[in-house]
Amino acid sequence: MSKLAIATEKRQTSGSSPRSYVLMRLKGLIDAPNFFAFEASLEKLVRANENCVVLDFRNVQYINSTGISSIIRFHSTMTERGGRLLLIQVSRNVGLTMHLLGVTSIVPFLKNLAEAEEYLETSSDEVPVPAGLDLEGEDVRQVPVLAEAPLEGSVGSVIVAVPIASPFTSILRNRLSHLNGNYHLVHSISEVQKGLTRWEPDLIVLDHRLDGVDEFIETLKVDTQFSLTSVIVLYEKGANLQRLEGFRVWENDYLIDPFELMNLFALTESELRRVPRDRQVFAQQVHFQFTSATDTVSRGLNLANRLIQRLGLSDTDRTALYAAFKEGVDNAVLHGNRHHDDAKVTVNFLVDPNKVTFIIEDDGAGFDYEYYLSQIDSDEAFERAKQRIRSGGRGGLGILLMHKCSDRLEYTGAGNVIRIEKNLPPKT
Repeated sequence: MSKLAIATEKRQTSGSSPRSYVLMRLKGLIDAPNFFAFEASLEKLVRANENCVVLDFRNVQYINSTGISSIIRFHSTMTERGGRLLLIQVSRNVGLTMHLLGVTSIVPFLKNLAEAEEYLETSSDEVPVPAGLDLEGEDVRQVPVLAEAPLEGSVGSVIVAVPIASPFTSILRNRLSHLNGNYHLVHSISEVQKGLTRWEPDLIVLDHRLDGVDEFIETLKVDTQFSLTSVIVLYEKGANLQRLEGFRVWENDYLIDPFELMNLFALTESELRRVPRDRQVFAQQVHFQFTSATDTVSRGLNLANRLIQRLGLSDTDRTALYAAFKEGVDNAVLHGNRHHDDAKVTVNFLVDPNKVTFIIEDDGAGFDYEYYLSQIDSDEAFERAKQRIRSGGRGGLGILLMHKCSDRLEYTGAGNVIRIEKNLPPKT
C-alpha cells in the first residue's frame, strides 16, 4: 500500500519582520488512498486558524489531480483570510505536472525554506515568477523544481495511436528510442486493441480524433489485466473537459492542442515512472464520472456492478458492497447535488490485495456527518434514525445501511466525499 507521512511544525520567520507559520513536511505519494490524510491535515490547520503554511514537497514523488485541487482550494481559503500557502522544494516530476495545470500561476513555488520565509515577510501578494519564466507558461524549464534522475534502462512498452504518421510521431519515436522504450505506432483503436496482449503496454497515447476513444478507455479500465495501463489523451483545440456531458470513464492524463512537445515528454516520463509503482500496490483503478440525470446515474451504477462482479467476493459480500455503493450514489444525487441534472458524481474505484475501495464525491456543500457517524455503532441507531425521519429530518438511515454493508466508512471534507471499503478474502 502506498504511504504518505505528514509532519507539521510551528515556526517563525527569522527576518526583521517575524511572522508565524506552519511547516508541513510530506513524504510519499498523494494519490487516491492517501488524499484523505493530506486534505484532513490541511483542514486541521484551517480550523486552527493557521493562516500561513509552507508545504515541503521534497519527498513527494507523485500527486494526483484531487490533491492538486486541494492545494488550489486551501490556497484560496488562506488568501481570503489574509494568509498564504506556499510550496517549496518541489520535485521536477510533480512540479511540471502542476505547472501544466496552471498551478504555478496561482500558488507560489519557492526553491527552499529561506526563500519562503523571505516571501512571507513581504507585503506583496504577487505570485513570485522565477527569472526567465514566461508568464504564459511556455518555458517550463525555469519553474523552481528539483532535478530528478533521468529514466534509465528499458522504460516499458508504449503505444501511440494517431490518425496519420507525421513529424510529431517521428519526434516521439526518437524520444522513446532514446529512453530504450518499445514504441508502437498505430492509426486506429482496433489496432490498439489487437496489440494489447502482444505488446502489453505500460502507456497508451491516444489522439481523441480517432473513432471510439472514449469507449476504448472504458473497456480498458474495466479489464483487470490492463486497468493499470496509463492512458494519455491528446484533445483537439478548444476541447472543454470541465463540462461533463452524461457519463465518462477518465483517462490518466491529457493535453489539449496546442501543447509543447516538452509537456508531452514530461507527462509520458511521469506516467512511465508511476505505473510500475502502482502495479506494486493496486490490482485495478477506475476513475469515472456521471451527471445526476437518471439515465447517466444508471450507467454509473451498471459500471460499478460490473466491477464488483469481477471481485473475489462471496455473493453476499458482492450484494452488500453494491448496496453500499448505490446508497452512496443516491445520497450524492439526492442530498448533495439536489437532483440538479448537470451536477456531477465522481467515483474512484481501487482494488489492492487486501480490500476494494469506492470513493464517491458530489458537487454539494456537504453536511454534518460527524453527528450521524457517532450514532451508527449504537444499539438504538436504527430506532433513532426512524425517529428523525418521522420528525421530517435527515434520517441517517442510509449511512447506517452503508456502515452495515461495508467494513469501513469514512467521510471527508465538508461531507461531500465518502469512502467505502470492503475487505477481500485472503488469497490461498
